[in-house]
Amino acid sequence: MLAVSARALQGFYRKRAKASGHRGGRTRTVTVIQRFGGALNLNVHFHALAVDGVFVREPDSSLSFAAAKAPTDEEVEALLGLIQRFSTAII
Repeated sequence: MLAVSARALQGFYRKRAKASGHRGGRTRTVTVIQRFGGALNLNVHFHALAVDGVFVREPDSSLSFAAAKAPTDEEVEALLGLIQRFSTAII
């Protein structure tokens, strides 16, 4: 599930960056797996941080960050649908 969601987010931001003229951009996420809830009950879930944009290699080999605009509700819904379809295919 973690790999599916991370790949979906990366693909989303790369596609968005490409549409705005930033080719070859890469983004990353940092995720912590929490196994228990506040009452020490079993409750496995993820806490993820994702950058809103991509890092792009410039012609002089330096890196620059291309920020993305906020996703629309429709884009978030489509991304969640994609994650759901792929995660149910795995299970």
